[in-house]
Amino acid sequence: MKVTSLILIFGVVCACLLAAGCTQTPATPATPTPTPVPPTTQAPITPLPTTPVVMPTLDYIDGPLPTSYTVTVDVVRNTVSTEPTITVTFRGGKGINFVSQVETVVTRSDGVVTTETMTKPSVNDNVVITGTRGTDRVEVFVRLVNGERYRIYDQELAFRSFN
Repeated sequence: MKVTSLILIFGVVCACLLAAGCTQTPATPATPTPTPVPPTTQAPITPLPTTPVVMPTLDYIDGPLPTSYTVTVDVVRNTVSTEPTITVTFRGGKGINFVSQVETVVTRSDGVVTTETMTKPSVNDNVVITGTRGTDRVEVFVRLVNGERYRIYDQELAFRSFN
């Protein structure tokens, strides 16, 4: 009986080994064969020139002066004579002691830009700038003693000619 039980145990062990798959040879992985791709001609890619977008920064504050710094100017365009002058007169105001400069910028219709500055202006100080017989843009800036710069006037003024 010992031989029969040994054969039986040997048979069970072999059956277990076969069921576990230990007697199989390892499968070799299949190597894929590359598919030949015909060469393509590609147009060269030229990069577009990049221009950085620069947002303009204003060196002035657009709008009215704070109430404690208010001053006024008169801007007169000579439309009667043949001489197209623009006169800017400082009229003073509550903030006269806080004004260090009044700057007048005239952009003429022919593209010429003229700038005149009154430093520490008094009442009735003025500047006279020659314009054109077209429409000229007049801007008046006030610089305060604290360094802030305000644009207090911005108009396009036309010259009338009598031909």
